[in-house]
Order: sequence, then structure tokens, then C-alpha cells
Amino acid sequence: MRPSRVYVRGLPLPALLVESMSSGAWPAQDDTRLREIMPWFEDPLDLLADVREIRRESASLDWMTEDNATADLFRQARGSQAGDLVELPWLDADLAVLIGVNRNPGDDVALALDYRTGSDDPSVVASDWWTDPHRCAWRVVAPTFSAFATALGIDARRRYSYVGPEEIRVQIWSQGTGHPIASPTDLTEWLARHDGSDRGEPFTFVIDHFTILRLAPQRSEHVVCAGGAPVQSAGEITFEPDGGSWRVSEISNQSTGYCPEPESYAAVQAALDTAGLDHPGRFTVPIIFRLCESCGQLNIVKDDHYVCAMCDEPLPASWNADAAGEPAPRPRKGTSVGDIVSGTVVADERPFGPRIRLDGDVSMPAHIRDFAWQGNRSDAVRVGQHVTAEVVSIDESAGRVWLSLAATEHPDLWQFLKGLRAGDVLTGTVADIQNFGVFIALDDGPPHPSYPGVGFVTVPELTWEHFDEVTDVVHVGQRVRGEVLQFDTTNGEARLSLRALCPDPFQIFADNTAVGQRLFGTITKVIPFGVFVEVADGVHGLVHKDNLADVQVDTPEQAVQRGASVQVTVIGLDRDRRRLHLSRIGGHDLRPAAAE
Repeated sequence: MRPSRVYVRGLPLPALLVESMSSGAWPAQDDTRLREIMPWFEDPLDLLADVREIRRESASLDWMTEDNATADLFRQARGSQAGDLVELPWLDADLAVLIGVNRNPGDDVALALDYRTGSDDPSVVASDWWTDPHRCAWRVVAPTFSAFATALGIDARRRYSYVGPEEIRVQIWSQGTGHPIASPTDLTEWLARHDGSDRGEPFTFVIDHFTILRLAPQRSEHVVCAGGAPVQSAGEITFEPDGGSWRVSEISNQSTGYCPEPESYAAVQAALDTAGLDHPGRFTVPIIFRLCESCGQLNIVKDDHYVCAMCDEPLPASWNADAAGEPAPRPRKGTSVGDIVSGTVVADERPFGPRIRLDGDVSMPAHIRDFAWQGNRSDAVRVGQHVTAEVVSIDESAGRVWLSLAATEHPDLWQFLKGLRAGDVLTGTVADIQNFGVFIALDDGPPHPSYPGVGFVTVPELTWEHFDEVTDVVHVGQRVRGEVLQFDTTNGEARLSLRALCPDPFQIFADNTAVGQRLFGTITKVIPFGVFVEVADGVHGLVHKDNLADVQVDTPEQAVQRGASVQVTVIGLDRDRRRLHLSRIGGHDLRPAAAE
């Protein structure tokens, strides 16, 4: 099965780079175009052809920073050891991967991915020895690798950007992304969590930029399933039993949020084949979307009748759903997402919460979803009180309008947070440390009305390493950089991850480890069904009790004790789930571990 991500030095290579390598589009070696992209470059460089070359050349970032004189000459520093953020013209060696090196020996020029701007689509930087010949500097070549690939003319796999109402993106922050399906077992386990009557109905699906199938419950928004990111395809999918497993019975590209072409089934087929799922080989209900260039209405073309259903104007033959257009007309008294509305609190309906009778619109009941970020909820929603709020969601099927009081009580902060996207990188200062997480005072955006900072990092997102106290990782006043995970509409916070911008020690370990390899480690934790062994800094593997000894044991303590040094064999390595399975049984006749 093809892994969804490829890591170098614990950092994920951009999916576009991995796909381009697989298709032969990378390296797009064009010296003339590279000179246009980097006009200060006088010496030629070669783009690294594959992951092996990238790993080999990127190893130089480690030894260069170990020598102070060399590190200063090449302006390289380790961000993990620095007291402050490492900014250009310096390169953070902990957050960089080389993708191009000097063609002529001794030139010492390089092209690198810079993960300080994000882990999904890092920026591209290059060395500059010509402005100051006595010392290297690092300059931005492209804000993202995608932009760099476009400038090189790389023909990448087609992706569809979200074209639905921008306000629906707010649901991303509260609902999370769709569930990844990489095997028949993944699908069986996911379907088991749904009622039997629901399994025969269409589910929402997307094919993400890693060509992985993601599923969400029926009537879920596709943009939420995709986490707001571009997709290779999207639509609705139905499964039916197939022996002891499941197969795809019906599938369509019905997604008014992305509007993919029927030809996108090539990506669907690749994802389903990778997951080992039988499928029809085509969309059973193919849909053609076209945007009317006259009135802006999004149309579904039926029977090759390329005429707008709203204004009878001809529709273009080529896909244009992502083109800008005038919004389609809506009823004068209708309510839309993003509208600022007012109304009166008429009741507190459990479980939906306070019900609002909107002024001048009684077609749907409205309920408060996001309350003010300070004060008591009861003070904001007393029966008979008149409130002003923003419409954040409309559930047509349930006939309900959802409102946000926070959007109107703190409009500057709401707009700032709503404009963030997963993968954005924010900087700030640690403002307060609690046992449940860390508050970050962001450099950008307004302050929080009640919390020490708008940014918030939960304890697991601080670092990949094991630690006992939060203060072992960060301290008040420390400058930090974090990647945006989601907008917490309940608390008015930007949920951040510090570890997302750090190399993953598990991936570094996996680069140099194979199934069957013997390792030494220390038992760090004993649990009823096995023990965890630390085999490298920050890397722990599970030895199931069935694989602890050559004889059957009832409890792990019958074979080993915490703190003991043991020799183990790698019997399973899952990079995507960061899981390592080990065994103490000698030879290769290993007992299969029971379900955990």
C-alpha cells in the first residue's frame, strides 16, 4: 500500500513533490527557468531526483550546524536549541530539507524547503553568496512549493478548490475532517460505528491531496470532510456487503462545494484500489457542473443541454465552477450564512439551546450555537431579550438556523479567526501556562476579551518528545511559532500545534528501521495487555503480552518489569499511525498479537 506521506529528517515532503516524483514530472530541470526564478543565482544547481538523494544531501544540514564557524558562515541554526525564532536570512536547520544542490563541486549553493511557513506546503528558499561573498544568506524563492512547481511548469494532478459559500468553512473548526480509509478493515470499523439503517445510504466522500479516501456521515459538508483543502474528487458513495467485507455499489461526483468533473474518477479509482475496495470502475451517477457567466448560477448539465436554468444563457463547454461570478439571486426575505440578524429569545429548547424568533423571518427556528466569549451564558440569552448575531449555518434538512453571538459581540476577533486556514503559521509569545495547555499572545490579530492569548496549544501538541511538566517544554515570555489546526468557535481561540513545525522523531526512526531488525530498549510502561519499550529518543513500541516470552503469560509482570533493558525485534511499523510493534520472542515464529 502506498504511504500517504513521505518523511525526510522527520519532516513530510509536500504531496505534490511526492506525486511529481512518481509521475516523472520531477525533477523539472530547466536552467533557464531556474535563473528566471532565482535571478541572483550565478552558479548552476541540480534538483534532487528522488527521496534517497534528498535524504543524503539533507544530512549535511546536521553536520554543518555542529560546527559553530561553519554554521555562522552558512547562516544555519537549530531552532530547537535557539532562545528565539530563527528568521531569514538564517536557515532553521531543524525545519529544512534540501531539494537542490550545487552542480559544480565547491560552489556550496543549495535550494531548500523551509517548513517555518507550514508543513503541508512549505516555502522554498535558496542560498545567496553573491550579495555578500563572505557569508551566505537565505532568500525566499517561492512562498510555497506549489507555487515553485507552477513556476517550473510541473504538470501536477488536477485538484479542485472549494467553490461553495465561504461561511460554511466555519464548520471545519468544530467538526473536524473526514475519516481516512486505507484498507477494508478501516471501512468495516468505520461503518460499524453507524446504525444499520444508515449503512445503505450515501455517505459524503472526498479524495484528498494524498489520494486517500475520506468519509463523513450523510449530508455532511464536503469542505468539512476535506478540512477546507483542495481535493482530487468529491461526491457521495454507497456501500453494500460483499462476503465478509464491503464494496462500492453506487458513487457520484455530487458535490456542490467542489463540483469535480466526471474525469476525476481516475483519482477515486486510485484511492479505492489502494484501499483494496471493489468498485464499479466509473461514477454510476456522473454529474457535469457549469457556472453561468451571465448570472452566476451554478448549473447541473442534463442530457448535454448546456443552457442556464436561471437565465437561459448558453453555458461554457469547459469546466469553470471555480470562476468568479455574480451570486445567484435569492428571495428578498430569505436568510443566508453570513447575514447579521436580530431577534428575540423565546425559549430555551434542549438539546438545541436558546430559540430565537428572527425579526421579519419566521420560516425557520434559529438557535444560538456560539455564545459570547466572556460573561455568563444565562445573561446573554434570557427569555424576552433581543439579540443580534451572525448566521453561521443553515440546516435545510432539519429546518434550523444556527447563530453566533460571539461574531457580533467581538467582530474583529471573529473575522480574524474565521479568516485562518488549517496549515497557516502564526507567531507569538507564551502568555500563560496551565496544566491543560498553553495560551499564546499572537503577534497578529486583536487580543482576546477574557483569555491571556488568542492562540492555544493543548498539551499533546507541544512537542513530539515525552515530558513530565509543561514548563519542561515552554516558559512564559518564550517566542514560539505554531501551525493552525482549527478555529475553536466556543472559546474564540486559534488552536495551534507547535510540534507540527518540528521534525517527527518517529519518522526519523522509521527512515533507518525495517521489519525484522533487532533493537535494544528500556521498558517504560506496563499495561494489562503488554509493555511499551523506548527504543530511541521519543520513540516507543508496543510488545503485546503474547510476544513477551516463549511461554504463554497471563500478565506482563510474569515476564518483565518496568525499567528493564530488553532486546526486541520489529514486527510492525506503521508510519501514518506512528505505531511500532515489537516482540521479545526469538526466531521468526512470532505469535500474532490480539486486537488491542
